Amino acid sequence: MILSDGTAVPFATQALGETTPTLTNGYFYAQSGLDLSGKFATYAALYRAQPSVATVVDKISNAAARLTVKVWDTSGDAGKTLDSESGLSKLIARPSMEMSPYNFWRWTFATYEIYGESFWYKMRDSSGAVVNLVPMHPSRVAVKRDTDGNVTYIFTIGAGSAGILEVPSKDVVPFQRYNPDSLMRGFSRLESLRTTLLNEDASRRATQSWWKRGARPSVLLKHPGELSQAAQDRLKANFDARHSGADNAGGTAVLEEGMEAQIVQLSAEEMQYIESRKMNLQEVCMVFDVPPPVVHILDHATFSNITEQMRSMYRDTMAPRLEDFESVIDFHLRAEFAGDGELKVSFSLDEVLRGDFETRAASVQTLINTGVMKPSEARPLFDLPDAGEAADRLYANGALIELGLSSEQMKMAIEAAEAQATGQQEPMP
Repeated sequence: MILSDGTAVPFATQALGETTPTLTNGYFYAQSGLDLSGKFATYAALYRAQPSVATVVDKISNAAARLTVKVWDTSGDAGKTLDSESGLSKLIARPSMEMSPYNFWRWTFATYEIYGESFWYKMRDSSGAVVNLVPMHPSRVAVKRDTDGNVTYIFTIGAGSAGILEVPSKDVVPFQRYNPDSLMRGFSRLESLRTTLLNEDASRRATQSWWKRGARPSVLLKHPGELSQAAQDRLKANFDARHSGADNAGGTAVLEEGMEAQIVQLSAEEMQYIESRKMNLQEVCMVFDVPPPVVHILDHATFSNITEQMRSMYRDTMAPRLEDFESVIDFHLRAEFAGDGELKVSFSLDEVLRGDFETRAASVQTLINTGVMKPSEARPLFDLPDAGEAADRLYANGALIELGLSSEQMKMAIEAAEAQATGQQEPMP
């Protein structure tokens, strides 16, 4: 790597942030899944099979996808203004030719939450401008880094005619969650839930097996005599035919020849099955930082705190994620269209954080009366149409008088305020 002053660095600088630098073999592959009880499951399989994972991932990805993504022009003297004409704003409005904007953002956030990383491939037109963003699935992406620190993304397309796609880092937008071992790959939250997901999977599989093969009642049959193998097989087959399976649950067993039934299976209470399942879901919420009431765990929810818990989803859970995404877009995509400090992409949280109608009305009235907001800016918040030129002005209550003035000074201040208001504002029609 060569620094700006021409100094040569004899190693990949990214290696300084890794626990096991791979200087001789600079390939970084995605982790694909977890070892569960007696089997291996990919991250995608865990999402499909475990409702707790699917619920929180869907909640987060849909919460992000519903937000309006805006591009702001910060280069003018007027401060921050909404931009709708730049190439970046047009790309953000329609980021992918293959997916609707909602599905595009939902895929990006859901993949990020499941795999700990998500990638966009920049497609360019003949002039080199970025005109389309294509999702790249992390499970099929390998990251190659040479000793100079140059990064290449290798995507296995899987089609015989195309084969392998090698993309330089300038053509990729990588969203990567913090990884304690590497700067090149993200770290899936599911890894932190390894034991929890193992317990949940084992519990669900045990329940499925219990309903599929369990005898009713679940017993050991004790015979006073010694039975041949053929007699044992006939007795077992006869008992299973009468009592195994969900449709035969609760049936009556009739024993002959002095046989005894000994119950050997633990009850659901003894296994604390319900409590264990609830704890698993709560641990998933904890790792994904989702308030339990958002996924319908209402054990500690009250009428007074449920609304605040729902707002906490965006204020505390989503805000760090959105700032992370905004930072990555600014670093890897904004530079394709504008210089530093000219354009900024941000997710708008105004709609989801606004309170009830009475609270919003009182807040807007205060902002208008103090000259902070124009009536024309407030009306769209209530889905009201344009009220004309008179609403596109700043108004303020001019009755505020400095404390400690004499009566004569107060009279003069009131007259001055009235004269100023009369000279600057036209009467409302």
